[in-house]
Amino acid sequence: MPPTDPTEAETQGALATTGAADLLADTSLSADPAVSGRYHSAIPVAWQIRYAFGGVTMMTALRAAEAELGRPDLRPLTASALFCAPVPCGPVVTDATVLRNGRTAAQVASDLRVPGSDGVALRLQANFASDHGDMYDFTDVGFPDGVADPDAYDPPPPPPEDAPFQVNYHDQTEWRFVTGNRPWDGGFEAGPARALSWHRLLCEPRHDDGRYELSALCVPGDILGSAVGQALGPRAGHFFVLSLEIAIRFVAPPVGPWILQDARADHSSGGYATGTSFLWDTDQRLVAIATQTAYLKPFTE
Repeated sequence: MPPTDPTEAETQGALATTGAADLLADTSLSADPAVSGRYHSAIPVAWQIRYAFGGVTMMTALRAAEAELGRPDLRPLTASALFCAPVPCGPVVTDATVLRNGRTAAQVASDLRVPGSDGVALRLQANFASDHGDMYDFTDVGFPDGVADPDAYDPPPPPPEDAPFQVNYHDQTEWRFVTGNRPWDGGFEAGPARALSWHRLLCEPRHDDGRYELSALCVPGDILGSAVGQALGPRAGHFFVLSLEIAIRFVAPPVGPWILQDARADHSSGGYATGTSFLWDTDQRLVAIATQTAYLKPFTE
């Protein structure tokens, strides 16, 4: 059965934004009473870049997978998303299927679609698991040297009036650049393909019981573009970073709202870039590892 369109009232309600957007509410789901495994949601324009921010659409599909599994004893371990088509802000429909439901681990797949459009817009596969001991524990990557707490860095100035377009997503976040520049900053040269920044959502994605929503780490995990920009320098001008694939290993919930994004663009050629981002909390604990491949496209195209 094809996805059905929500009512006009549901759509208008989803597109209304006031103040800081609530990521948990904006990725909430309602189960379809007529189709098993189908979930309806709507992504408000608050999360718009040009289309809906990729990390938010990935989070939406992951939450549908988690809802279909229905196992509070298991947590998200990994998620991998293929971005097949742009997702405009507004209503989306996700069909989730449990592939395996074991005692300590489970696998779920979900397909996110835009009502009225053909094909799948985002396909996600996820592992859910429970911890089973610490005899194999180690971390072979360290918190970056010389990085201070977020309040040691000034917030960046707003973009200039002649910026290509308004990025609503940036209105829902706060950034503190440790290293890195934006194309309109000027006065910097191409350098190492790495960018460090503190990031927080203005409305922290915590449930009423204080539990951090792990799927929300998909949002700061979508950060490859900042490292690509450092490698290219201002000569590249404004360009889109259109995700083709993002894979995330969820390590631990962060202790607070701030997350350090250590983004590294490992390779770029033929208009495609690939990189790895390590996410840390303010206790200098690793909370997630993200790998990303993206299509690079000038704003003028």
